[in-house]
Amino acid sequence: STNANFANYSALNLQETDRSDIDYLNIVLSKFEFNGLPNPSGIPSQFSLQLESIEGVRNPKPQIVLVTSAACERNARIETKEQRNAEIPIVKLNPNGILNWKYKGEDALRQSGLAYSIVRPCGLTTLNETTDFLLDLKQGDSISGAISRKEVASIVSTALSTSISTGKTYEVRRAEAKDAIGVKGTSRQTLSNQLQSLVKDNQRYTVGLPVLPAAVDPPAELTDEEKQAVLNDPRVVAQRKREPNSQRVAGRDDDGVSISDETLSPNVAAQQQQQRQEQQQQQKQRRSAVEW
Repeated sequence: STNANFANYSALNLQETDRSDIDYLNIVLSKFEFNGLPNPSGIPSQFSLQLESIEGVRNPKPQIVLVTSAACERNARIETKEQRNAEIPIVKLNPNGILNWKYKGEDALRQSGLAYSIVRPCGLTTLNETTDFLLDLKQGDSISGAISRKEVASIVSTALSTSISTGKTYEVRRAEAKDAIGVKGTSRQTLSNQLQSLVKDNQRYTVGLPVLPAAVDPPAELTDEEKQAVLNDPRVVAQRKREPNSQRVAGRDDDGVSISDETLSPNVAAQQQQQRQEQQQQQKQRRSAVEW
C-alpha cells in the first residue's frame, strides 16, 4: 500500500510464494500497528494458528555422534559360516557378538529421527601417537587399518560442528601412503572437506554402495578351539608383536604396515624412540608398584 500508516496483511500468500526464499517469519497479534497507532482490526477475539510443521534449521548439525567400529556392517552381511570363516580375524572372532550389538545401536539411531553422524574407527592403536597422519574416510565398510584415540576425537569434534556430517555413516583410519605421514590430517578444514565427499545413508545407492543391511542377532559363540585358531592367525600374531600391550585383534586383510623409524624423518623417529622408552619406563614403574 502507498499509505505509510497501513500494513497490508494479505500481501503475502505463503501458498503461492517460493518458501525457500523466506529466511524468517514473525507473526504478531496486537491491538497496535507497527507504527504504534491503534490497530483498526484489533478487536479482542479468539485466535488460532495451525501449522503442519516447524523446521528451525534447514541443514541441522548432528544431535548425536555415535562411535561404533569398522567391520560391524560387514559382519551384519554374513549369512553362512563359510562366509564368516573367509573374513578378517575380528569378524571371525566377534567376541560376545559385539559387532552385532554395535550395529544394532547404529540401526536404532538411524531409525530414531534424530540428526546423527556415525563414526566407525578402524583398530585403535597407541603407536606413533605424536606423528601426524592424513586420515581416510570411507563408506561401505570395506577398509581396515589403525587409528589413535586422539585422531578419533578429532573426527568426532569436527562431525559435531558441521551439518555436512549429518545422516552419514563412515569408516575412518590413518592413511598408509608414505606421503601421508607427517601431514596434519586432523585439522577441521581437512576433515570437513572429506566429510563433504561422503553421501548420506539414504543416498548410498547413488554412488554404487549397497544399502545398509538389516540388524541381526549375534551368531553362536565360537568354541575355545575356534577362538584359539583365530588368535593364532598370522595377522593377529603380527599385530600383537607390533603392540605387545594391546588387546586388539587384527582387523586387516594383510599382516599390517608398520611405520618404521626408517620411514619417519630423523626428528620424528627420535621422538618416537623417546616415547617408547618413556612408555617402557612407566610400565616398569607400574609393575614395581604392584609387586610392592
